[in-house]
Amino acid sequence: MSDTLYQMRYESLRGPLRAARRGMGLTQAALAARSGTSRVTIARLEAGSGRDVRVGTVVSLCDALGLEVAAVPAGARPALETLLAREREKARRLDLRRRHAILAARLVALRRRKATALVARARTVVDRWEREGLCSRHYVTRWRAVLALPVGSLAEALLEPGEWGDALFQNTPWAFALEPALP
Repeated sequence: MSDTLYQMRYESLRGPLRAARRGMGLTQAALAARSGTSRVTIARLEAGSGRDVRVGTVVSLCDALGLEVAAVPAGARPALETLLAREREKARRLDLRRRHAILAARLVALRRRKATALVARARTVVDRWEREGLCSRHYVTRWRAVLALPVGSLAEALLEPGEWGDALFQNTPWAFALEPALP
C-alpha cells in the first residue's frame, strides 16, 4: 500500500480522535490509561503516522472517547461532510429565525417610544448600507418596506418573513438588537 493511501486512511482518524480527546479534557496519557492503549500509539495516530494500527486499538480508543467506529463506502465521506454542512446551515438559519422571533416579541412588549427608537436605529443601518453600497438594492428595498410598517405589523413580518426571510435575516439591520447566536 502506498504512503499516500496510508496518509489518507489515517488522516480520517486523527482529527476526530484528537478533537474528542481534547473535548473531554484528556491528555494523551490519560486517554492511554482509559483505553488500555499506549500513549505512543495515540501520539502516532494523532500525528498521522503511516504505521499500521489494529482495528481493536481503534475500537478501544473510540470506546474510551464515546465515538463510534463505522464502515462507510469509499467516497462517502465527502457526501457525509456535505450533508453535515447542510445541516449546520439549516441550524444557523433556524437560529436566525429564533433570534428574530425573540426580537419581534420584544418590539411588541416594549413601550411605543422604545420600540420606535429601535426601528429608527435599524433604519439608519439600512441607510448606511445604501449610502456605502454594502448590500444589494434588493435587501435595502425589502428592509425599507418592513421597517416602514407599524411596530405590530413589523413584528408579524419578522415572524412570517415570506420567501425572502432567510436571505433577509442573513443581512439584518437588527444585529445590534438580536440575542446572541446559539453555540
